[in-house]
Amino acid sequence: MDVETARATIAAEPPRRLRLDELLRELGARDAAPVDGAALAGDAAPEPVRPESLTVGELVDKAAEGGFGFLIGVLTLIAIPFFGLSTPFGLAIALLGAQLMVGRRQPWLPGRARRRALAMTMLDRVLGILARRTRWLARLSRRRWELAIQPRAIGLGIVLLALGLALPLPIPGSNLIFLIPLFIYAVGLLERDGAWVLAGHACTVIDIGLLVAFGTTVLHVLARIWHALT
Repeated sequence: MDVETARATIAAEPPRRLRLDELLRELGARDAAPVDGAALAGDAAPEPVRPESLTVGELVDKAAEGGFGFLIGVLTLIAIPFFGLSTPFGLAIALLGAQLMVGRRQPWLPGRARRRALAMTMLDRVLGILARRTRWLARLSRRRWELAIQPRAIGLGIVLLALGLALPLPIPGSNLIFLIPLFIYAVGLLERDGAWVLAGHACTVIDIGLLVAFGTTVLHVLARIWHALT
């Protein structure tokens, strides 16, 4: 194979995607990727009809063994634009982390939570975030250092971060210091990448240190808010 043929082969290979990306597509999510000339000409096969919504239970079941990483990743990406709703998202993620800590292999959710419907457009938005802003992650993640993937340790880190996310901190953008490490853990779990898991542990230690360092200030601000409301 000459150099030109090798280059053409490499160019023809589709870019690697995160497993989170692939699972969302399998569930029917679509991004806003532009169509090519063949699609415009009508040569492309028509896309299958998809449901308008998906229950959380169906989302968990279809994610199979990637359930924990998949759910944490999706909840994290959904939570980013919803300022003021960090408490319910944080508690839901903490529940998943606690299950990892006790050794569950599949996530469990209460029946009411499993029946909750998620609009497919919401999954489209999550896939769009992955497609536009996190494409580079696929090049940096791969299966490696699997001895570092200890579910109980990961679960502990996720619980601590999720409880921090659940705190109603009156600081704009403060949710990101918890959401970013949670997403790092999700990538590590789904891609079986111990390097990302270790990065998640490091971020968790930093976040806990920040909470300890500024804990008094945060408690003082929360006390003032409480007194103002009462």
